Amino acid sequence: MLSRLGLSRSVVGLLAAQIASQMGDAAFAVLLLWATLHLSSSKVVLGAVAALSYLPVLLFGLVGGLAADRLPRRGVMIASDATRAGVCLSLPLLAAAGVLSPWALAAGGFALFAASAFFNPARDAAVPSLVPVEALLAANAVLQASVPLGWLLGPAFCSLLLRWADPVTLFAGVGALFVVSVGFLTTLPRLPAVRQGSMVSGEVFGGLRIVGRDVRLRWLVIITAVDNLLIMGPAVVGTPILVREVLRGGASDYALIEAMYAVGALVGLPLAARLNRAFGQGKVLIAGIFLDGISYLPLFWVDTVTGVAVTIAVHSLAIPMITVTRTTLIQRITPLPDLGKVFALISMAVVGLTAISAGVTGVLASQVPVRLIFGAVAVLASLCGPVALLSREFREA
Repeated sequence: MLSRLGLSRSVVGLLAAQIASQMGDAAFAVLLLWATLHLSSSKVVLGAVAALSYLPVLLFGLVGGLAADRLPRRGVMIASDATRAGVCLSLPLLAAAGVLSPWALAAGGFALFAASAFFNPARDAAVPSLVPVEALLAANAVLQASVPLGWLLGPAFCSLLLRWADPVTLFAGVGALFVVSVGFLTTLPRLPAVRQGSMVSGEVFGGLRIVGRDVRLRWLVIITAVDNLLIMGPAVVGTPILVREVLRGGASDYALIEAMYAVGALVGLPLAARLNRAFGQGKVLIAGIFLDGISYLPLFWVDTVTGVAVTIAVHSLAIPMITVTRTTLIQRITPLPDLGKVFALISMAVVGLTAISAGVTGVLASQVPVRLIFGAVAVLASLCGPVALLSREFREA
């Protein structure tokens, strides 16, 4: 089937690595926050742990993009996943030594996402070297499928295994997933550095200059940043609070709801590809951002685990409209030697601003009902899409 899409064995290998790696990311996120709630019931602490975990992408994102353009991209990905495996395997050892605390978990999250800041730009920038231009949309659609598959399988395994094992013990299994990813990455062809030379400091901000010269990229970065600043904190920090305090659910309920992000995203993948072909990437991206926000509104009143799970599944239909479309648009209009730096900016806008959003959500949730937070961000985030209609160049991209 993949060969009929014009995709090479290299893309299949990268897909397999991505599925294992995304399962690890998704499972780590579930276990990290639930383990934190087990050690401390403070919402402020929970928000701080989440914020510190996502902060490295803001700190190292631009450097990660430069590394993707200056160093062999396969090597960058292997080093990143090997580091993440080491982080996960170390947490059960800290627990056995009796020194695991919420702040030790935060340090583990910080280290893991620091490695991610180098992995993600290298992965997305490597795709145009593995497939011809005409196969980019198909390759991105297939590779982006690894994200919802990870969201589905990682939390689903957590939901099953948390019935018999504690969250800290399961971190060892997450480390094994990253080891599997390293194995698949070693099957990829060696991808030499696209640009030769040292990683000089002046090049770190090269992505900002590239984005500043193209109005389409400027709008893409701005609306991505604002949308994620609004919505990611409630998604990351608000969900476990909603499950524990409003729904009175347990760890398995939380993991199950997290897995529902994948169900909608998997269903939405073919829809996103069809819409891209019919309407163009700018319009699809604008519609996806609007739906990404407004579909959170039912969380303002839904009060059952089933109702929240269905809401999350419907919400996630819009995710491929954003991720697949955004990735393909960047690859189409950005010069190959500069892809790593531009993707690093996107990672900063998506993952990096999650750190700020998570910290703010933790503080707000200690003062304001979490349902009210979900309702407010649903309305505010949905406005990011219509605002982008103001740019003709972006609409027609």
